[in-house]
Amino acid sequence: MAIEDFYNETVIVNRLAASEDDDTESYEEHIASLTCHIQPLEDSYAQDIEGNYGKEWIMMCGVVDIQEGDRIVDGSVEYRVTGIESYTVQEVAKHMELRIRLSNS
Repeated sequence: MAIEDFYNETVIVNRLAASEDDDTESYEEHIASLTCHIQPLEDSYAQDIEGNYGKEWIMMCGVVDIQEGDRIVDGSVEYRVTGIESYTVQEVAKHMELRIRLSNS
């Protein structure tokens, strides 16, 4: 059984982009459809900085162009990518594990 067999969700990846017309920034769709698996790392929300609460999750997916700061959108839920690790087997990239944070502020 391969790790891809456990990918049971499809998400959208958004990336921060600057507008060419002015100095505004907004998140734009970067990857339209990415299959993955998301599971919680923590049981409850915890405070990370004063006034901001969040819960850590881990997301496993194939190796794609995702960066820290990107947003993972799963339906109406939006996570922030806070860490990235790629895993290889016999020098071939196999999958990524992303640490993502769901804010509740």
